[in-house]
Amino acid sequence: MRGMLITAALALVLIGATLPAVVRQFYPPLPAKEPGARPGAVVVLGAGRQRDGQDYRLNPTGLRRVQAGLREAWQRDLPIVLSGGAEDHAPADPDDSEAAMMAQEVLRVWPEARTHIEPNSRSTWENARNTAALLRPLGVKSVVVVTDRAHMPRAILCFQRHGLRVEAVALESLPKPAWAPSAGALSQVPVIWREWAALIWYYLRYFR
Repeated sequence: MRGMLITAALALVLIGATLPAVVRQFYPPLPAKEPGARPGAVVVLGAGRQRDGQDYRLNPTGLRRVQAGLREAWQRDLPIVLSGGAEDHAPADPDDSEAAMMAQEVLRVWPEARTHIEPNSRSTWENARNTAALLRPLGVKSVVVVTDRAHMPRAILCFQRHGLRVEAVALESLPKPAWAPSAGALSQVPVIWREWAALIWYYLRYFR
């Protein structure tokens, strides 16, 4: 009987992990929105590159962020900052950075876009630090940050620590409908736990 109960409990946990409505409850909470001036720029955070033969291209997550950031910049008539280096290092040539790839995608769709690339970041903390340094001479104190929902709390905290007010555009990664079992929901579980671990690490290293 005890073995059957344990098996049933594990089955319920596994089923719950496939339901978007359940998985959503485990997202790290978003920090409280700060009142402030109208944003002066849209900032898109990179999600990494992937191999394409001998070259690289944006991964699907990064491309989705670029497309969302482009819509925000277009609708608000704002400049757009593309932030991301090259995996765990800053590339010797900025044109090889993820930021440059994102800028190419923006300009392909909207040639008149006002783009700024930040090609040296290797982490979310560096995204925020380097972007703040880039925008400070332009007098920008408030930004729209575009990234995925799971990543957004850490991104907001980093940008706030570097003196920027943040309006969040958090991209949903969970599929619909909310109560239909989905492999997509299950795939978000390790992403969410990784973000919780990263928040603890950032708290110990940067936020205290």
